[in-house]
Amino acid sequence: MGSDAAASAGSSFNTPRASHPDLPGGIDILRTQRLAGAALISPAVLAIIIVSILPLLLAFGFSLTDFNLLSSPRWVGLRNYAIIVNDPVFWESIRNTLGFAVSQVGIGIVVVLMVAALFNGYLFGGPLMRTIIYLPQAASYVVVALIWTMLLDPAVGPINRAITATSANPIYFLSDPDWAMPSIVVVSLWRNLGYFMIIVLAALKSVPAELLEAAKIDGAGPVRRFFSVSLPTIKGVVSFVAITWFLGALQMFTQSYVMTTGGPVNATRTIVYLMYDDAFTNLEIGKACAMAIMLFLLVVVMSFLLRLVLRPREDR
Repeated sequence: MGSDAAASAGSSFNTPRASHPDLPGGIDILRTQRLAGAALISPAVLAIIIVSILPLLLAFGFSLTDFNLLSSPRWVGLRNYAIIVNDPVFWESIRNTLGFAVSQVGIGIVVVLMVAALFNGYLFGGPLMRTIIYLPQAASYVVVALIWTMLLDPAVGPINRAITATSANPIYFLSDPDWAMPSIVVVSLWRNLGYFMIIVLAALKSVPAELLEAAKIDGAGPVRRFFSVSLPTIKGVVSFVAITWFLGALQMFTQSYVMTTGGPVNATRTIVYLMYDDAFTNLEIGKACAMAIMLFLLVVVMSFLLRLVLRPREDR
């Protein structure tokens, strides 16, 4: 009898109760929790649908039409995509976009790691210096672009004044096709360095001290400890920074628009700039939407490739 009672007690303990006897009508707690969870996430889901999914669907719909904002859309099928694929300027803008993204992130990751490592114990005045490096992030891209346009001016810019003071010829940073895109890369690096440096620095400070101490006891110097202990430990954060930075760089527009207006000779015309030009200068909304869909596909493909390349070896 005692064993039957124990079995009965164990059975009742292991079986989840669908309702609470003290609540009126025996309300189903599990169902209530699910409804509460759905209610809590519904604003975020609705925002994603309105801000991301719906515009993407509308853009795809308009990409199949001839639409100029002055008349009703006219169905043309895939004609806009055919025009874009056969346009050499589009492929030039793709090359400029990828070149900008690869240059900025490739150089930027190295600089960010170096600066973060220095701030992680080798530089004095850490808080003040971190604030100074982060300060450009507080300014918008428009402000940053205007400031650097003045600094790089071949006639009155202080950088060219310093160059000509050495009896050298001025450098036309923003009007020379060989200098325009590198100049924009440097400006973008200057603006974004502080933000990503703070992220990497926070990751470096989370590296277990006992690992670093053990490496130090084994005779590893600062450089060896960084590459053998710190860097492998924060590899996930570095991958996050690289992917986020790269995908953001693919959408570069403001620097090119403000500093060079896409020139000289299309040297800084990116895919987003070309999209803007088609939509608001030429009023070719359908073609601009088709370009937006192609940019979306490019971002998805590059995101997948970056995750594949930067994924830890043991997870492959």
